[in-house]
Amino acid sequence: MPAIRFIHLPLRPGPLVRGLGIVAGVTAISIAAALCYEQYKKRELVRKLASMPGAGDILPALRTHSEMVLAQLGVGVASTSDTDDS
Repeated sequence: MPAIRFIHLPLRPGPLVRGLGIVAGVTAISIAAALCYEQYKKRELVRKLASMPGAGDILPALRTHSEMVLAQLGVGVASTSDTDDS
């Protein structure tokens, strides 16, 4: 009697699974591209700010101004220099 070989082929994914895979792949690529773009925009803004003359004098004022605006809106900001002695 001749030997019979069984060939086990992997199951082919159905159209729903294939569609979900495509959607998941496109979503992952879109999120990665958005994160890379945001990082690029932040680097560009920092580079432009750093290239401004007198940027070293402006940066502390920006921090103080943001704290004043948040205080006016009723949002408390914890300062990094404050320590609790209790």
